[in-house]
Amino acid sequence: MNFKRGLWTLVTLGMAALACAVPGLPIGSSSPPTPDTRLERMVAETVSAALALTQQPTPTATEAPSATPAPTATNTLIAAAPTQSAESVLDKNADGSYSFIDLAAKYQVTVPMQWLTVRVNAPEYDAAMLSPDTANPAVQRSLVTVRNLDANVFRLFMFDIAEEHIDGGFVTNINFVWDQQMEVSLASEADIKGLAAALPASLQDAEVVATELKATKSEIPYGAIVARTPALTQDGVQIVVIQKLVYLDLPVGTLNITLSTTETWQTTVEPSFDEIIESFIVLE
Repeated sequence: MNFKRGLWTLVTLGMAALACAVPGLPIGSSSPPTPDTRLERMVAETVSAALALTQQPTPTATEAPSATPAPTATNTLIAAAPTQSAESVLDKNADGSYSFIDLAAKYQVTVPMQWLTVRVNAPEYDAAMLSPDTANPAVQRSLVTVRNLDANVFRLFMFDIAEEHIDGGFVTNINFVWDQQMEVSLASEADIKGLAAALPASLQDAEVVATELKATKSEIPYGAIVARTPALTQDGVQIVVIQKLVYLDLPVGTLNITLSTTETWQTTVEPSFDEIIESFIVLE
């Protein structure tokens, strides 16, 4: 694992504030990380970001739309025409899925139609904030939380906004984090096991339940870590968050794609997440 390329890309970007809202999550230090601490902080901050999405203070009345929430998600939140933001393109396909093309990081994925897919401060984000389909307070908290994150690091967010899938105020989500300085070797399990070993030490009560080095059908290697973490939602509900962290090598840096859901909905949403990983291709 290479920690020598340039300065560390700080992924905190407000994660210290986010961590304060989630019991047991560490608050990042303001001091610059060393090569020995970079790994632990990168893992903890990525996971903390995902956990914090649904546990922020409820938006004020001026932030939340007044429309009555719809019972299920629809697929009208993003215009059919391609939109481009922060050197990326999000394009709706004929079958209702979306193609996300990251021009800066040089990769592409296909997102199934059931996910609300947004980039920070992009046109589809603004449309989502105003849509009656996202009026549920838990969904609004998720959207408000990611609003000021750095789009150069946090490349894409996906939310399962179906009312019946919101578990005690927790909204299942997927986030893409691009670390331009981190290099992970996928030639063996050594680096993935190192990432997994850093997780419990960095995130209180997290338990790693599986690590694996795999490859897509296109023979693109990736590392996967599955972890479970007990958490208390802002609605006062005790849940167990299941997270699947996938690491992919890019021409520059490493891409981390994290699914965060609950035990209740893991078997429902995980196949869709795996479909996204299978669609991953590197752009030349």
